Amino acid sequence: MGQKELNITVADGTMIPVKLDKAKKTTIGVIHIFHGMAEHMDRYDALVMSLNQQGYDVIRHNHRGHGPTCNQEDRGHIDSFEQVADDAFEIAQTLCTNHEGLPYIVIGHSMGSIIARLFVTKYPDAANGLILSGTGYFSKIAGYSIATLLKIITLIFGKSKRLKWVNNLMYKTLNKKINNPKTTSDWISSDEQYVKNFIDDEYTGFLVSNQLIYETVRYINKLNRQKYIRKMHRAMPILMISGKDDPLGNYGKGIHRLGKIFKQGHINHVTIQIYKNKRHEILFEREHEIIWQHMYDWIQKQILTAK
Repeated sequence: MGQKELNITVADGTMIPVKLDKAKKTTIGVIHIFHGMAEHMDRYDALVMSLNQQGYDVIRHNHRGHGPTCNQEDRGHIDSFEQVADDAFEIAQTLCTNHEGLPYIVIGHSMGSIIARLFVTKYPDAANGLILSGTGYFSKIAGYSIATLLKIITLIFGKSKRLKWVNNLMYKTLNKKINNPKTTSDWISSDEQYVKNFIDDEYTGFLVSNQLIYETVRYINKLNRQKYIRKMHRAMPILMISGKDDPLGNYGKGIHRLGKIFKQGHINHVTIQIYKNKRHEILFEREHEIIWQHMYDWIQKQILTAK
């Protein structure tokens, strides 16, 4: 019972801060949360508590370049998504040894959803279910045009450079359909207090490196290809949840397109939930408890009952 805080040393010697929160009743499964860009695992406290009450042990960790323990030099920089996916696998292998026979489910949000998609491609037998929150989609032309531009920027200015104008351009693009935005973060939520909390948190919304932005776009493009979809376990159910007003999922259109791509890759169970009048951080939007309950019902039906 309770929470364990750990520092897990991964293959290259990097220490990753991890939390394991135990279920409040008999454990029925393990949930592993992959957080998004320029945020951290502690923002998920309320969701973790709810999951614990449902009977899930919850693993969460701060990706490289994120979280309070990360030094200023490394903050906002990830050199390789492959490495971050490997980190997550090492953490899962370390902490799931006492959970044999229980389903292991990954929840990835935003950038974390891209890492989660890579994770289940590299380790197709690791997860029994995948939940993608606020995941990304680009058309081929848009995706490869953006990736090419970002690659040029990394070559000119350097991989680890945090360029304010590149970050500002990214957020301006994400905010473009919001009438009279009050902040550069309005695109994340329709709840003004939640946006304020995000801005006031010293460990969120920081500048990220050229390489981190490039890797995000690169893997959104890469993981949409059938070559990678077909590496995933066909029997692993996938739930995609997204706000209708989320620009990263092209306002719902990209999520439906991605669902079709999964089905073309012969993934057996793909479920899409698009929520009207909701923005990017769907797990913490207004009336998020309803969204959480939909997620719990899906796990019960697609994973627990189907075992």
